Amino acid sequence: MKFTPVIMGANRGSYGLARAFYEEYGVKSALISPYRTGSVKHSKIINYYKQLQMTDIESMLETMVAIEIQEPETKKIIFGSDDRYVSFLIENRMLFGPNWIVPYPDEQTYEAVTDKTLFYELCEQLDVAYPRTVVLDQMSTFNLTYPVIIKAAQTPEYQNLDFEGKKKVYLCQTQEEAWQNIELIRQAGYTAALIVQEYIPGDDTSLGIVTAYVAKKDGQIKLVSYANVLVDDPTPSAIGNSLAGFVREEESIKEPIQRIVEASGFYGFMTFDVKYDARRCEYIFFEVNGRLGLSNYYVTAAGHNVAWYYIEDFLLENNLSMATFQKEIVYSNLTNHLLCHNLHIPQSDNKQPMVHPLVAPYEKSWRRKLYILMSSINYYRKLWKHASLENIVIKKANSLPKTKQVVNNQTLPLK
Repeated sequence: MKFTPVIMGANRGSYGLARAFYEEYGVKSALISPYRTGSVKHSKIINYYKQLQMTDIESMLETMVAIEIQEPETKKIIFGSDDRYVSFLIENRMLFGPNWIVPYPDEQTYEAVTDKTLFYELCEQLDVAYPRTVVLDQMSTFNLTYPVIIKAAQTPEYQNLDFEGKKKVYLCQTQEEAWQNIELIRQAGYTAALIVQEYIPGDDTSLGIVTAYVAKKDGQIKLVSYANVLVDDPTPSAIGNSLAGFVREEESIKEPIQRIVEASGFYGFMTFDVKYDARRCEYIFFEVNGRLGLSNYYVTAAGHNVAWYYIEDFLLENNLSMATFQKEIVYSNLTNHLLCHNLHIPQSDNKQPMVHPLVAPYEKSWRRKLYILMSSINYYRKLWKHASLENIVIKKANSLPKTKQVVNNQTLPLK
């Protein structure tokens, strides 16, 4: 059966998914975006469709017609590369006729795991470990020890805002910092709930990414792929995006994910952000994205092509069996020198096979190769300029008077 993958967005994850389709089936992906980012530019595996208003229905209908004209005899399967686009696809599922597949569950099922407030309620019910959390709505009192993390409960609404000082998460060491950041977010127009959480100590190597696939046909988990983060992006707008990781087996993570899947009824790909808490000797669940993550190519590179799961399940409707672990790899957007420098190990000690998510042997464009080289060099600047959250916490804690390091029972005005 002929098909065309259609991807909304042009980030590193978009390219990873397009790469998976090309390597498994030899097909090019139709990519919809306002502009071509360096991750997808000058690529031979992508057909680009410009759409300025990504969540405008009329614009989407026009783009769909253009794709149908270019690919008239193929089934289309459409993906969102970030939460805004996935939400748009789910909410507007009726726009897509029988020739289009939207590989995501219904809106209620999707929000039950991707809305952070609802996800933590589910974790509480299932006894799945998550950070001590308070949901702030208008006026709330919380009893948490500083430092705390503040973040939006509704990612799509927050993503649509653009304001000075915007960050993915806000690390607050004192009450004053918490007030300032909450005021900043509210004045920018964010109206949904805010999450305040305890900070879980540990450097980047305590972080983990878990990509799981749940079959639509029988609702059972078919794949759990774990990547131990080695270096996380420290830039304020990109915290939580891993730059390098080590793919390995991690049995202890599977059982809590099984409980979440059974209780939620979710199907398709899910990406969990976790962190190992050495104090409790267990993984703490931060959130789940109801889609493939930015670093999804690590799954394909480690032996489980993500495109294959979509086609086998949604298009061919075949029965899937539980995947077994294939191989250990290191995926990295960094040079080996910079990776080893951040891990404080000699370059000669890195013996694992290395995979760069954007580097493929069939991509011959010198412009693309130049972009990837310059991007790799730019990470030297980013990692020098921005400290990791753990280093910020340590530095701030050492500079604060002890009386300011713990503040309990704070009532924060949310405007």
